[in-house]
Amino acid sequence: MDALNPGFTLIEGDHTLSSDDLRPDGESVVEVAKTGVKGVVAALLGTGDVFVVRDASVPLPQVAEDKVWLQTSGTTGAPKWVGHSRDRLKARIRAGGDRARWLLTFHPGSFAGLQVILTAMAGGHILIAPGHGASIADLADLAVAEQATHISGTPTFWRAFLMALGDRSLPLKSVTLGGEAADQTLLDAVKARFPQAHLRHIYATTEAGTVFSVQDGLAGFPRDWLNDDLSVTEQETLEVKGLDTGDIVELTPNRVLFRGRRDAMVNVGGVKVYPEAVESCLLELSFIQDVRVSARPNPITGHVLVADIVLKPDSGFDEAQIKAHLQGLPRAQRPVSLRYVDALDISATGKKSRSV
Repeated sequence: MDALNPGFTLIEGDHTLSSDDLRPDGESVVEVAKTGVKGVVAALLGTGDVFVVRDASVPLPQVAEDKVWLQTSGTTGAPKWVGHSRDRLKARIRAGGDRARWLLTFHPGSFAGLQVILTAMAGGHILIAPGHGASIADLADLAVAEQATHISGTPTFWRAFLMALGDRSLPLKSVTLGGEAADQTLLDAVKARFPQAHLRHIYATTEAGTVFSVQDGLAGFPRDWLNDDLSVTEQETLEVKGLDTGDIVELTPNRVLFRGRRDAMVNVGGVKVYPEAVESCLLELSFIQDVRVSARPNPITGHVLVADIVLKPDSGFDEAQIKAHLQGLPRAQRPVSLRYVDALDISATGKKSRSV
Protein backbone atom coordinates (compact mmCIF):
# COMPACT_ATOMS: atom_id res chain seq x y z
CA MET A 1 0.00 0.00 0.00
CA ASP A 2 1.54 3.30 -1.11
CA ALA A 3 0.32 5.05 2.03
CA LEU A 4 3.42 5.64 4.14
CA ASN A 5 4.58 9.25 4.17
CA PRO A 6 8.28 9.62 5.09
CA GLY A 7 7.34 11.87 8.01
CA PHE A 8 5.17 9.26 9.73
CA THR A 9 6.04 8.47 13.35
CA LEU A 10 4.52 5.79 15.57
CA ILE A 11 4.68 6.20 19.35
CA GLU A 12 3.70 2.88 20.92
CA GLY A 13 4.52 2.23 24.55
CA ASP A 14 8.17 2.99 25.18
CA HIS A 15 9.05 2.87 21.48
CA THR A 16 9.12 5.69 18.95
CA LEU A 17 9.37 4.41 15.38
CA SER A 18 9.96 6.47 12.26
CA SER A 19 8.96 5.53 8.73
CA ASP A 20 12.48 4.12 8.27
CA ASP A 21 11.74 1.58 11.01
CA LEU A 22 8.49 0.41 9.41
CA ARG A 23 8.57 -1.91 6.43
CA PRO A 24 6.35 -4.69 5.03
CA ASP A 25 7.08 -7.88 6.99
CA GLY A 26 5.28 -10.33 4.72
CA GLU A 27 2.83 -11.40 7.40
CA SER A 28 -0.70 -11.84 6.09
CA VAL A 29 -2.30 -12.75 9.44
CA VAL A 30 -1.94 -10.07 12.10
CA GLU A 31 -3.05 -10.88 15.65
CA VAL A 32 -3.31 -7.38 17.04
CA ALA A 33 -2.99 -8.52 20.66
CA LYS A 34 0.48 -9.89 19.83
CA THR A 35 1.83 -7.49 17.21
CA GLY A 36 0.35 -4.20 18.35
CA VAL A 37 -0.12 -1.31 15.96
CA LYS A 38 3.36 -1.82 14.49
CA GLY A 39 2.22 -5.18 13.09
CA VAL A 40 -0.88 -3.62 11.56
CA VAL A 41 1.17 -0.89 9.87
CA ALA A 42 3.65 -3.42 8.46
CA ALA A 43 0.81 -5.56 7.09
CA LEU A 44 -0.89 -2.55 5.45
CA LEU A 45 2.34 -1.76 3.64
CA GLY A 46 2.37 -5.19 2.02
CA THR A 47 0.34 -6.68 -0.80
CA GLY A 48 -2.12 -9.54 -1.08
CA ASP A 49 -4.78 -10.48 1.42
CA VAL A 50 -4.26 -9.30 4.99
CA PHE A 51 -6.31 -10.62 7.92
CA VAL A 52 -6.43 -8.35 10.98
CA VAL A 53 -7.41 -10.65 13.83
CA ARG A 54 -9.29 -9.42 16.88
CA ASP A 55 -10.79 -12.78 17.87
CA ALA A 56 -8.41 -15.66 17.13
CA SER A 57 -11.19 -18.24 17.55
CA VAL A 58 -12.86 -17.13 14.30
CA PRO A 59 -11.61 -19.20 11.31
CA LEU A 60 -9.93 -17.33 8.47
CA PRO A 61 -11.93 -17.08 5.23
CA GLN A 62 -10.57 -19.00 2.27
CA VAL A 63 -10.13 -16.15 -0.21
CA ALA A 64 -7.62 -14.69 -2.62
CA GLU A 65 -8.93 -11.23 -3.39
CA ASP A 66 -6.08 -8.86 -2.44
CA LYS A 67 -8.10 -7.22 0.32
CA VAL A 68 -7.70 -6.16 3.92
CA TRP A 69 -10.02 -8.37 5.99
CA LEU A 70 -11.53 -7.14 9.25
CA GLN A 71 -13.69 -8.86 11.82
CA THR A 72 -16.96 -7.31 12.89
CA SER A 73 -17.31 -6.62 16.60
CA GLY A 74 -19.62 -9.56 17.28
CA THR A 75 -21.94 -7.33 19.31
CA THR A 76 -25.00 -8.84 17.65
CA GLY A 77 -23.70 -12.36 17.04
CA ALA A 78 -20.56 -14.23 16.09
CA PRO A 79 -17.88 -12.02 14.48
CA LYS A 80 -17.67 -12.31 10.71
CA TRP A 81 -15.06 -11.29 8.16
CA VAL A 82 -15.52 -8.30 5.86
CA GLY A 83 -13.01 -7.52 3.11
CA HIS A 84 -12.08 -4.04 1.89
CA SER A 85 -9.91 -3.20 -1.08
CA ARG A 86 -6.99 -0.93 -0.30
CA ASP A 87 -8.40 1.73 -2.61
CA ARG A 88 -11.66 1.68 -0.68
CA LEU A 89 -9.88 2.01 2.65
CA LYS A 90 -7.98 5.02 1.36
CA ALA A 91 -10.91 6.63 -0.46
CA ARG A 92 -11.82 9.08 2.30
CA ILE A 93 -8.34 9.63 3.70
CA ARG A 94 -7.37 13.31 3.72
CA ALA A 95 -3.62 13.42 4.18
CA GLY A 96 -2.95 17.15 3.88
CA GLY A 97 -2.62 19.83 6.53
CA ASP A 98 -0.18 20.55 9.32
CA ARG A 99 1.46 17.65 11.09
CA ALA A 100 -1.01 16.24 13.58
CA ARG A 101 -0.62 14.15 16.71
CA TRP A 102 -3.34 11.49 16.47
CA LEU A 103 -4.38 9.56 19.58
CA LEU A 104 -5.65 6.08 18.65
CA THR A 105 -8.71 5.27 20.77
CA PHE A 106 -10.34 2.68 18.49
CA HIS A 107 -9.21 -0.93 18.27
CA PRO A 108 -6.47 -1.13 15.58
CA GLY A 109 -8.36 -3.97 13.91
CA SER A 110 -11.62 -2.05 13.50
CA PHE A 111 -12.61 -0.04 10.44
CA ALA A 112 -12.49 3.20 12.45
CA GLY A 113 -9.11 2.27 13.89
CA LEU A 114 -7.70 1.60 10.43
CA GLN A 115 -8.98 4.94 9.21
CA VAL A 116 -7.03 6.73 11.95
CA ILE A 117 -3.90 4.65 11.28
CA LEU A 118 -4.05 5.24 7.51
CA THR A 119 -4.70 8.96 7.98
CA ALA A 120 -1.55 9.26 10.10
CA MET A 121 0.48 7.10 7.69
CA ALA A 122 -0.58 9.01 4.59
CA GLY A 123 -0.22 12.46 6.10
CA GLY A 124 3.16 12.00 7.72
CA HIS A 125 1.56 12.56 11.11
CA ILE A 126 2.39 11.22 14.57
CA LEU A 127 0.29 8.27 15.74
CA ILE A 128 0.06 7.79 19.51
CA ALA A 129 -0.97 4.21 20.27
CA PRO A 130 -1.90 3.19 23.84
CA GLY A 131 -0.85 -0.11 25.34
CA HIS A 132 -3.12 -3.14 25.19
CA GLY A 133 -5.97 -2.85 27.69
CA ALA A 134 -5.44 0.86 28.39
CA SER A 135 -8.27 2.49 30.35
CA ILE A 136 -9.95 5.79 29.51
CA ALA A 137 -7.97 7.36 32.35
CA ASP A 138 -4.77 6.02 30.76
CA LEU A 139 -5.80 7.51 27.43
CA ALA A 140 -6.46 10.89 29.05
CA ASP A 141 -3.01 10.82 30.68
CA LEU A 142 -1.41 9.79 27.38
CA ALA A 143 -3.21 12.54 25.47
CA VAL A 144 -1.90 15.15 27.88
CA ALA A 145 1.63 13.73 28.02
CA GLU A 146 1.92 13.55 24.22
CA GLN A 147 -0.13 16.71 23.60
CA ALA A 148 -2.56 15.06 21.18
CA THR A 149 -4.07 17.44 18.63
CA HIS A 150 -6.50 15.06 16.87
CA ILE A 151 -8.74 12.50 18.58
CA SER A 152 -11.46 10.29 17.13
CA GLY A 153 -13.61 8.13 19.41
CA THR A 154 -17.06 6.81 20.17
CA PRO A 155 -19.55 8.98 22.08
CA THR A 156 -19.14 6.57 25.01
CA PHE A 157 -15.39 7.21 24.90
CA TRP A 158 -15.85 10.97 24.77
CA ARG A 159 -18.14 11.11 27.81
CA ALA A 160 -15.66 9.13 29.88
CA PHE A 161 -12.68 11.01 28.41
CA LEU A 162 -14.10 14.42 29.33
CA MET A 163 -14.49 13.29 32.93
CA ALA A 164 -11.03 11.68 33.09
CA LEU A 165 -9.39 14.72 31.50
CA GLY A 166 -10.87 17.12 34.02
CA ASP A 167 -9.60 20.67 33.64
CA ARG A 168 -6.22 19.71 32.16
CA SER A 169 -5.15 21.55 29.04
CA LEU A 170 -5.16 19.80 25.67
CA PRO A 171 -4.38 21.52 22.33
CA LEU A 172 -7.07 19.74 20.32
CA LYS A 173 -7.59 20.92 16.77
CA SER A 174 -9.89 18.11 15.62
CA VAL A 175 -12.57 16.10 17.43
CA THR A 176 -14.38 13.25 15.68
CA LEU A 177 -17.18 11.08 17.06
CA GLY A 178 -18.19 7.78 15.45
CA GLY A 179 -19.30 4.23 16.10
CA GLU A 180 -22.48 5.25 17.93
CA ALA A 181 -25.11 7.93 17.58
CA ALA A 182 -23.89 11.31 18.87
CA ASP A 183 -26.58 13.06 20.90
CA GLN A 184 -26.92 16.83 21.00
CA THR A 185 -26.02 17.08 24.69
CA LEU A 186 -22.63 15.48 24.07
CA LEU A 187 -21.92 17.46 20.91
CA ASP A 188 -22.60 20.68 22.83
CA ALA A 189 -20.41 19.57 25.74
CA VAL A 190 -17.45 18.70 23.50
CA LYS A 191 -17.76 21.99 21.62
CA ALA A 192 -17.86 23.94 24.87
CA ARG A 193 -14.79 22.10 26.20
CA PHE A 194 -12.75 22.48 22.98
CA PRO A 195 -14.16 25.57 21.24
CA GLN A 196 -11.19 25.88 18.86
CA ALA A 197 -11.40 22.29 17.60
CA HIS A 198 -13.08 21.25 14.37
CA LEU A 199 -16.02 19.04 15.43
CA ARG A 200 -17.60 16.35 13.29
CA HIS A 201 -19.39 13.06 13.73
CA ILE A 202 -19.26 10.31 11.16
CA TYR A 203 -21.48 7.40 10.23
CA ALA A 204 -19.72 4.22 9.14
CA THR A 205 -20.12 0.45 9.31
CA THR A 206 -17.59 -2.36 8.93
CA GLU A 207 -19.52 -3.57 5.88
CA ALA A 208 -20.17 -0.25 4.11
CA GLY A 209 -17.19 1.78 5.33
CA THR A 210 -17.57 5.51 5.92
CA VAL A 211 -20.96 6.68 4.65
CA PHE A 212 -21.03 10.37 5.59
CA SER A 213 -19.55 13.03 7.86
CA VAL A 214 -21.65 15.66 9.66
CA GLN A 215 -19.91 18.94 10.48
CA ASP A 216 -22.68 21.34 11.49
CA GLY A 217 -22.60 20.46 15.20
CA LEU A 218 -26.11 19.00 15.16
CA ALA A 219 -27.21 15.45 15.98
CA GLY A 220 -28.32 13.19 13.14
CA PHE A 221 -27.91 14.40 9.57
CA PRO A 222 -29.83 16.66 7.13
CA ARG A 223 -32.95 15.06 5.73
CA ASP A 224 -32.14 16.27 2.23
CA TRP A 225 -29.15 13.88 2.19
CA LEU A 226 -31.56 10.99 1.67
CA ASN A 227 -31.39 9.57 -1.84
CA ASP A 228 -31.38 6.26 -3.71
CA ASP A 229 -28.21 5.13 -1.91
CA LEU A 230 -29.21 6.46 1.53
CA SER A 231 -32.82 5.79 2.43
CA VAL A 232 -35.22 4.79 5.18
CA THR A 233 -37.01 1.44 5.05
CA GLU A 234 -40.63 0.71 5.98
CA GLN A 235 -39.27 -0.63 9.28
CA GLU A 236 -37.80 2.86 9.95
CA THR A 237 -34.20 1.66 9.64
CA LEU A 238 -31.45 3.32 7.64
CA GLU A 239 -30.52 1.60 4.38
CA VAL A 240 -27.16 2.22 2.68
CA LYS A 241 -26.82 1.09 -0.95
CA GLY A 242 -29.42 -1.63 -0.42
CA LEU A 243 -27.94 -2.79 2.92
CA ASP A 244 -30.26 -2.52 5.92
CA THR A 245 -28.02 -1.22 8.71
CA GLY A 246 -30.45 -2.01 11.52
CA ASP A 247 -30.20 1.55 12.85
CA ILE A 248 -33.62 2.92 13.80
CA VAL A 249 -34.13 6.52 12.67
CA GLU A 250 -36.77 9.22 13.09
CA LEU A 251 -37.63 11.69 10.35
CA THR A 252 -38.20 15.30 11.38
CA PRO A 253 -38.93 18.12 8.92
CA ASN A 254 -35.23 18.91 8.45
CA ARG A 255 -33.30 16.12 10.12
CA VAL A 256 -32.83 12.35 10.32
CA LEU A 257 -32.19 11.38 13.94
CA PHE A 258 -30.85 8.07 15.25
CA ARG A 259 -33.01 6.42 17.91
CA GLY A 260 -31.39 3.04 18.53
CA ARG A 261 -30.43 -0.33 17.16
CA ARG A 262 -33.11 -2.75 16.03
CA ASP A 263 -31.17 -5.64 17.59
CA ALA A 264 -31.03 -3.75 20.92
CA MET A 265 -34.82 -3.34 21.05
CA VAL A 266 -36.52 -5.03 24.01
CA ASN A 267 -40.17 -5.89 24.61
CA VAL A 268 -41.57 -4.41 27.81
CA GLY A 269 -45.16 -5.48 28.34
CA GLY A 270 -45.78 -5.66 24.59
CA VAL A 271 -44.17 -2.27 23.92
CA LYS A 272 -41.03 -1.93 21.80
CA VAL A 273 -38.40 -0.01 23.73
CA TYR A 274 -34.99 1.20 22.57
CA PRO A 275 -32.53 1.60 25.48
CA GLU A 276 -30.61 4.31 23.61
CA ALA A 277 -33.69 6.54 23.59
CA VAL A 278 -33.97 6.29 27.38
CA GLU A 279 -30.25 7.04 27.70
CA SER A 280 -30.66 10.17 25.59
CA CYS A 281 -33.45 11.32 27.90
CA LEU A 282 -31.33 10.84 31.03
CA LEU A 283 -28.31 12.53 29.45
CA GLU A 284 -30.36 15.72 29.17
CA LEU A 285 -29.76 16.16 32.92
CA SER A 286 -26.65 18.27 33.40
CA PHE A 287 -25.31 16.29 36.37
CA ILE A 288 -25.26 12.93 34.55
CA GLN A 289 -21.99 12.11 32.76
CA ASP A 290 -23.08 8.85 31.15
CA VAL A 291 -25.65 6.10 31.49
CA ARG A 292 -26.27 2.58 30.29
CA VAL A 293 -29.82 1.29 30.07
CA SER A 294 -30.24 -2.45 29.75
CA ALA A 295 -33.00 -5.04 30.05
CA ARG A 296 -33.67 -7.50 32.83
CA PRO A 297 -36.06 -10.47 32.46
CA ASN A 298 -39.40 -10.10 34.19
CA PRO A 299 -42.04 -12.85 34.51
CA ILE A 300 -44.92 -10.42 34.00
CA THR A 301 -43.78 -7.93 31.36
CA GLY A 302 -41.11 -10.03 29.66
CA HIS A 303 -38.46 -7.44 30.46
CA VAL A 304 -37.97 -4.31 32.53
CA LEU A 305 -35.31 -1.64 32.14
CA VAL A 306 -32.53 -0.88 34.59
CA ALA A 307 -30.09 2.03 34.42
CA ASP A 308 -26.44 2.33 35.47
CA ILE A 309 -25.66 6.03 35.94
CA VAL A 310 -22.31 7.82 36.13
CA LEU A 311 -22.62 11.18 37.87
CA LYS A 312 -20.38 14.15 37.23
CA PRO A 313 -18.00 14.89 40.11
CA ASP A 314 -19.49 17.12 42.81
CA SER A 315 -22.76 17.19 40.88
CA GLY A 316 -25.00 17.56 43.93
CA PHE A 317 -27.67 15.53 42.22
CA ASP A 318 -31.14 14.80 43.49
CA GLU A 319 -32.57 11.36 42.66
CA ALA A 320 -36.05 12.80 42.88
CA GLN A 321 -35.12 15.05 39.96
CA ILE A 322 -34.10 12.04 37.89
CA LYS A 323 -37.36 10.23 38.62
CA ALA A 324 -39.35 13.36 37.85
CA HIS A 325 -37.51 13.72 34.54
CA LEU A 326 -38.30 10.11 33.63
CA GLN A 327 -42.00 10.75 34.13
CA GLY A 328 -41.94 12.41 30.72
CA LEU A 329 -41.37 8.99 29.14
CA PRO A 330 -44.02 6.32 28.52
CA ARG A 331 -44.24 3.90 31.43
CA ALA A 332 -42.57 1.05 29.52
CA GLN A 333 -39.48 3.22 28.96
CA ARG A 334 -38.96 4.14 32.61
CA PRO A 335 -36.20 2.12 34.35
CA VAL A 336 -37.42 0.31 37.44
CA SER A 337 -33.97 0.47 39.03
CA LEU A 338 -31.35 3.23 39.12
CA ARG A 339 -27.82 2.25 40.11
CA TYR A 340 -24.99 4.73 40.54
CA VAL A 341 -21.54 3.57 39.38
CA ASP A 342 -18.11 5.16 39.05
CA ALA A 343 -17.70 4.12 35.41
CA LEU A 344 -19.32 2.02 32.70
CA ASP A 345 -17.64 -1.03 31.24
CA ILE A 346 -16.54 -0.26 27.68
CA SER A 347 -15.87 -2.97 25.12
CA ALA A 348 -12.83 -3.16 22.84
CA THR A 349 -14.90 -1.32 20.24
CA GLY A 350 -15.35 1.64 22.59
CA LYS A 351 -19.07 1.02 22.98
CA LYS A 352 -21.34 0.12 25.85
CA SER A 353 -22.39 -3.52 26.10
CA ARG A 354 -25.96 -4.48 26.96
CA SER A 355 -27.19 -7.89 27.99
CA VAL A 356 -30.77 -9.06 27.67
